[in-house]
Amino acid sequence: MDYWLGSIIEDYSLYRIIEGLIAIFTLVAVYLGIQIALTWRLLKKEETSSEELVSQRASFNRSTIFIFIAGFFMLIHEFFEGLEKESLDYVTYELLEMIALLGLVMFFYEWYKIMKKYKSIYK
Repeated sequence: MDYWLGSIIEDYSLYRIIEGLIAIFTLVAVYLGIQIALTWRLLKKEETSSEELVSQRASFNRSTIFIFIAGFFMLIHEFFEGLEKESLDYVTYELLEMIALLGLVMFFYEWYKIMKKYKSIYK
């Protein structure tokens, strides 16, 4: 990352910032996952079909893109980590991990919006 941001911020400071963002994204993902699980558990399944939840085409497309982002960047992260001779610096590894986690958080948020809509209907 020295090539792009070397004159603005040093690697260790950037690494600490990215680690902080990863911690925040992890907490948000856990919160959204718990909310989705509780809403799914409390949802009246007799009145709502699973086809009705999944059949929203725009939401399905966004979810697919978010999962692709998460998987692709985690794959790139692991691939570069396996290269010893041509390895990247630790800040780049963390940046790839942060982007992958952001894709997962965006996927959870998309499902949270869907479940929140159905939760408000049955209150």
